[in-house]
Amino acid sequence: MPISLKTIWITVAVVLLLIIQYRLWFDDSGVIASRALERQISALQESNDKQSEINRGLMNEVTDLRQGDALLEEIAREDLGLVKEGETFVLFAEPDS
Repeated sequence: MPISLKTIWITVAVVLLLIIQYRLWFDDSGVIASRALERQISALQESNDKQSEINRGLMNEVTDLRQGDALLEEIAREDLGLVKEGETFVLFAEPDS
């Protein structure tokens, strides 16, 4: 029983359809890869936004340090425990629990 021309064309069409569907969904430029890239872009954008906020805070601190001594004095007192002449340094310590 010979294979008809119609059967061959249907088989070719199905194979081509399967190839196109594979490329559409699973290829490097397919739907699944595109969605993964969109998620990655979104995560990187969030990270960039957080870093931009941190950078703005640091730039504000740098500007304050360049413009006056108030922030410098505050940092010296809080972080280094420095006191002015004539002042008394008092340290409140939490009791061990």
